[in-house]
Amino acid sequence: MPIPQLPVVKVPVLNVSTHPFDLLLAGLGVRMQQLAYTNDDFKALLQGREFVIQIESGDGYARHYKIKNQKVCHRAGKSNKPDFTLRFKDGDTGVQTLIKGDPTAFMTGMQTGAIQMEGDFSLLMWFNQAAKLIAPKIPKPVVQKVKQAQRFIKDKRAALNI
Repeated sequence: MPIPQLPVVKVPVLNVSTHPFDLLLAGLGVRMQQLAYTNDDFKALLQGREFVIQIESGDGYARHYKIKNQKVCHRAGKSNKPDFTLRFKDGDTGVQTLIKGDPTAFMTGMQTGAIQMEGDFSLLMWFNQAAKLIAPKIPKPVVQKVKQAQRFIKDKRAALNI
C-alpha cells in the first residue's frame, strides 16, 4: 500500500522533516531514549555497549543513533564513522519495511537490492532485539475500544453505501 504523499517540509527546531521516513527515524530515536530510562530489558541491551548505527535512504534521509554510557543520542544526517549502516533504496521502502517488523522483509529487500547493509553485522542483531521493545504495549481495554470504533465505522459506511 503506497504511503500517502504530503508536502515535505523541514522543521528546523526539531531537525526533522515531515517525510514519513524522517519522522519514523526521529520517533525511533525518541523512543529508544525513553526506553534507556524506563525499560530494564532495553537497559540491559545498552550495558557496556558503544557504537553508532545509521539508517538512511537513497533519497537523502538519514539519522544516526549513538549508544554510549547507557544512553541513546540521535541526530539527523549521516555520521562521520558509523559502525553499522542500514540503507533503503528510498524512504517509502524504509517505512514499509520497518513498520512491518518482519525479518523476511529484510531478507527479500537484501536479495532485490532495495536494502543494503554495511559494517558490523552483529549490530543488526542488536537492532532486531531492540526493535522488539520499541513498539509500545497497548493495554487490552484500549485495543478493544479501537476495535469497537472500527466496527462502528465499518457498519456506518455499509449503511451509507460508502
